[in-house]
Amino acid sequence: MRIRTFLQLGLMLLSFTVQAETDVAGSSDPRQLPRFPLSWIVSYSEHNIPEYALATGPMRKIEDVIAPEQSKGVKGDLTRITYRVPSTHNPEQVFNYYMGLLKNLKAEVLFQCSSRQCGSSSQWANNYFDVAELYGLDRTQFFVSAMAGNLKLALYSVQRGNRRVYVHLDLIQPLKQSAETLAVDLRQQGVSWLNDADAIEPLFEYLTSNPTQKVLIGSYSRAPGALDTLLQQSTETAEAFTQLLIDAGIDASRIETVGVGPALPVERDLPSGLWVQLR
Repeated sequence: MRIRTFLQLGLMLLSFTVQAETDVAGSSDPRQLPRFPLSWIVSYSEHNIPEYALATGPMRKIEDVIAPEQSKGVKGDLTRITYRVPSTHNPEQVFNYYMGLLKNLKAEVLFQCSSRQCGSSSQWANNYFDVAELYGLDRTQFFVSAMAGNLKLALYSVQRGNRRVYVHLDLIQPLKQSAETLAVDLRQQGVSWLNDADAIEPLFEYLTSNPTQKVLIGSYSRAPGALDTLLQQSTETAEAFTQLLIDAGIDASRIETVGVGPALPVERDLPSGLWVQLR
């Protein structure tokens, strides 16, 4: 009888542990960054943001304003994920795991810090990430901001005073383009980046809704190579996109094309891209 009681108690404890380590509803891992082994998601949210200040320096309080000492403004779809990590691991082990993943992605590190070099953990938790669970011991914290292709991210790992270990990811992906968002860009700026070289639907819908509007399709490339080669590649990219629009029924006389190679007059992180400009 006593053995059976102990077995039942053990099963109840095991059941509780499994339930306690279940991800929050509706959450998922980012495709490019599989989670640290045996960790589980305790907080998950998705937001469309007009601008995100990607930290490229430590947290500081300057004239009563708490913010990163330096930052890079980016806009897009923000996904926030907080993981709890088994207490048998420390924040440095978790951080090194993700740094290995970023290396495999050939990510560009924008800023990296550890311990008190990062500033106050309280400021990262409450003022930057707005996740109270990330308020830990300053000496245990690690942070990195990086870019991998279209993905931009901020990663923070820390151990709290109760020895619980957390890792948090802010992931910013380019906004999903639609005919409506494209129209807003063109109306306000006269130009818009085309996020996907194969997705003509937003521009096709815009041109169909504005049958007299003419546009310029431009392309650039900053890949390694000779100038003549890059000019030809960017021209071919612009022409290929334009041909997709023509094949879909847009009059060719409404579209001009240009390939500028590496000679893009504005700053942009991506090594290549397409844009549409009103004529």
